[in-house]
Amino acid sequence: MTLHISSAWLRGDPNVALGPVGANQFRLTTPAEGGGLFVDGERLSPQAWREHAFVTAEAYHESHDVLVLVFAFEDALGRSIAIHYGLLPHVRTTICLPLQALNGDRLFLPRYPGVMQSVLRGDAFVDRETIRAFRISTIPSTTARTVLIANLALSETEPQFDYEAAPYVDELGQLIGRQWDGRIKGPKELRAAWQAEAAELTPAMSDFADWNAYGGWTRLRFDATGYFRTEHDGERWWFVDPDGYALFSAGMDCIHPGGGTRVAGMEHLLPALPEADGEFAEAWQRGEFNFAAANLIALYGSEWWQEWFGRTEQRMKAWGINTIGNWSSPAFIAQSSLPYVWPMYDFPTTAQTIFRDFPDVFDPEYEVHAKRFAEQLHSFQDDRRLIGYFMRNEPHWAFVDSLNLTAHMLRSPLRLRSKTVFLEDVRAKYGDIWQLNAAWRTKFARFEDLLEPELAELTDSPACKRDVDDFNRKLIRRYVEIPAAYCKQTLPHHLNLGMRYAWVSDESILEGCEAFDVFSLNCYAFEPDREHIQWISRKLNKPVMIGEFHFGAADGGLLAYGIRAVATQRERGEAYRYYVESAASLPELIGVHYFQLNDQPVLGRFDGENYQIGAVDVCMMPYPPFAAAMRQTHRDMYGVRTGLIEPFRDCPKEIPKTGF
Repeated sequence: MTLHISSAWLRGDPNVALGPVGANQFRLTTPAEGGGLFVDGERLSPQAWREHAFVTAEAYHESHDVLVLVFAFEDALGRSIAIHYGLLPHVRTTICLPLQALNGDRLFLPRYPGVMQSVLRGDAFVDRETIRAFRISTIPSTTARTVLIANLALSETEPQFDYEAAPYVDELGQLIGRQWDGRIKGPKELRAAWQAEAAELTPAMSDFADWNAYGGWTRLRFDATGYFRTEHDGERWWFVDPDGYALFSAGMDCIHPGGGTRVAGMEHLLPALPEADGEFAEAWQRGEFNFAAANLIALYGSEWWQEWFGRTEQRMKAWGINTIGNWSSPAFIAQSSLPYVWPMYDFPTTAQTIFRDFPDVFDPEYEVHAKRFAEQLHSFQDDRRLIGYFMRNEPHWAFVDSLNLTAHMLRSPLRLRSKTVFLEDVRAKYGDIWQLNAAWRTKFARFEDLLEPELAELTDSPACKRDVDDFNRKLIRRYVEIPAAYCKQTLPHHLNLGMRYAWVSDESILEGCEAFDVFSLNCYAFEPDREHIQWISRKLNKPVMIGEFHFGAADGGLLAYGIRAVATQRERGEAYRYYVESAASLPELIGVHYFQLNDQPVLGRFDGENYQIGAVDVCMMPYPPFAAAMRQTHRDMYGVRTGLIEPFRDCPKEIPKTGF
């Protein structure tokens, strides 16, 4: 059964143009600052939301870049969830939104054919039984946006994805129909550009004559231990390299020979691709085709990887990158002479989770899995180039601001072990149920009512809030401390670099983080948040490092510019200088790692991200203004850190992002 949402049911914001086009079609025009429309709530009853499994629609736009279309829902208690969809221009795209997503259990939704990344934002969940508002909107852009939407409906089944074949990228993986500085016309021009760059790299390495082999600054030395460690010199924190020299870590994430385009669901937009078992077999991996690798295979045949490795190692040293960042090629790390950080995998979990990827941390299996998790570190025992390891990246549960895991746990129908521990804590504190009821202003018949989601009532009494918050902190502390202890036991001489949180929305997130040697977070801004970083560092008495930041530009060959963006490649270089030199001047920060070496594919990586954020493009050629800015920044970095050089002050103008 399908329930079509008539254009007569729609109401637009005051600054939005909304007009019917035909049967089940309408045109939405929003200003540069964004905006949207809402569906008259009286037209869609709770029964309609309950009886259907999907919201579906067809969308088409002719904008200059990716359009981010947002589907948002709000329930009777004011909880809201928004799903952001990235849509390519000049391509008819079918959207399919599973209403099950409103349970909030996943941050990233399934990637349907033709759609770019789909990301969920907002509260922990929305009650489908009481949806009172449904809204469709766009995010801010550089210009007004117009999108044609057809067949907006509630449906019991997924739609058909019938697309016409129309290649969107050329044989090199470049966007068709757009020109930009540095666009390569074909393999012959790529070979000439690749060869011309080689002569420029060796002289550039002389800029870093006062760096040692680890990238440490030879003008400042501490005690050497043979491994990387941290030290506070009385004014600022440092990494200390194995030979004892002070180091500020300037890293590059995802050092790989390009990145793969997911083929499934995007076949209609791809050119003819070579066979997976022929000359270009190494450009295929797990259903993805890597145009960047294929371009080098076309130039160098079986020697392509070694050519890439040699050039990339030269570039890192010529640009002043002194750390191989997260998710980089293990083969590159093995052959390189640069220090590196390592991402651990398979963070311990349990069969049942409290929310998203937050485990039932009081279940005995959590500790069993934590011990097994740490065993992957054994092989690094004597590696002097390893700075440290990240236990995980951006926990999905922490994307919900001010999430209280205890409250969410009590709403869950699952018989979680952590629920039982909470009950035992409350029983021990209050003794009898009447004392609990008096403190919480509740009417429980027995403590065991806390195990039943339909009975586990929480109130706004100070005592209830305090008890729930205290256990929330207890859950997070156990989540951090148990695996951290096993990791340190396995690898005592290397640094635990934390979990690379996306942000820290609440003080409770820091529970247990004293177990880290360095607190890491990803910080997408034009400069690090000085007050926030100082607060974290002082609370934990630990240094902080930034695991990710980036900038994209609108004048390149991609249709999405990332989470932070500027107009030109020159400004992108200035943004890099401003960010890194601001970071180097902050005493609590000891490193920043750029995300990432390569532009993402035009048609999206595995999850649909397709940002122009790389130091190199799909032809493996650098963006000259960006490379020059990196080299200058890193040449001045230690002078800025010690106050000998003023940090770069000219922050470029930001343009609206196209991040999903």
